[in-house]
Amino acid sequence: MPAEPTDLDDAVDALYAGPLDEFVAARDAAARQAAGDGDRLGARRIKRLPKPTVAAWVVNQVVRDRPDEIAVLTDLGDELRAATAERDRARIRALDHLRRERVEGLVRSVRDAGEVGGRAVSQAVLDRLAETLTAAVMDADAGTAVRAGRLTRALQHVGFGIVDEQGEEADLVVLHPGQDDAGGDGADETDADAGSGSAADADTDAEDTDAENTDAENTDAEDADLEAAEREVEESTARLDRVEERRDEVRERKAAADEAARDAQAEVDRLEEEIERLTAERDAAARAVEEARAAVDEVAEELSAVDDELDAAEEQAAAARRRRRAARGR
Repeated sequence: MPAEPTDLDDAVDALYAGPLDEFVAARDAAARQAAGDGDRLGARRIKRLPKPTVAAWVVNQVVRDRPDEIAVLTDLGDELRAATAERDRARIRALDHLRRERVEGLVRSVRDAGEVGGRAVSQAVLDRLAETLTAAVMDADAGTAVRAGRLTRALQHVGFGIVDEQGEEADLVVLHPGQDDAGGDGADETDADAGSGSAADADTDAEDTDAENTDAENTDAEDADLEAAEREVEESTARLDRVEERRDEVRERKAAADEAARDAQAEVDRLEEEIERLTAERDAAARAVEEARAAVDEVAEELSAVDDELDAAEEQAAAARRRRRAARGR
């Protein structure tokens, strides 16, 4: 009895819902599980699933945590496009204002929480969350991709359409395990003749199996190259995330240093004002001292003159007393 095939759609959804740091290990385990179930094509497709950036992972978690709010937000995009088609400017302005309010509200709630899924959220990631939510409103395909919760990169709405967080043209095809590199629907295909039991069907199935095995063998080398390239992308993305976190940390330190510098400058300004006030008081006191000294000198001169006058008066009085004694003795 053949093994029950892996539910690839559930496997992919679990990968993009799980912890970011465990993505690669979980993806490899899911690919091994699919291969063990005999689904080599599915295993190859799972193995090729790219690891999301930090910002894309945060968006995916927010979408899962707040599906109703995200649905309301993307529905607003439908209303905006309808209003634009009708050239209803008043309605467009009202809806655009509502769009900004709802995006800001969602981002504010994440900022206030300070984390998503136990992972701290930097200001750079919050900015990309806002950009992605805006893109989900402004573009129907972006809205579908965001609601799926399987983004690998955050999105931006620019004048000519949607780009990813690195400024490259965004791939808005929702990641499904059944989609091969050419955009086919391999996992969604149904076998209209399944269960017919005819020999022709058996031969066809055998041929398909042989072809698939041959295809798998021929793509082993391609898979190895792809895995190496993917590891390089993941490593560079991880490095980018680390640099962005460092940039946020440095920005916070710079903001703290700027505030300290402003406080220090304010203290310098206060002290300079105090110095100016004390200098004015000192100059006034010095002038008072000079005036007092001048007054002392003036009074000293006057006192000296009075002393001289007193001496003369005393001499005159003594002479008068002598003359009086002489007159009495006659």
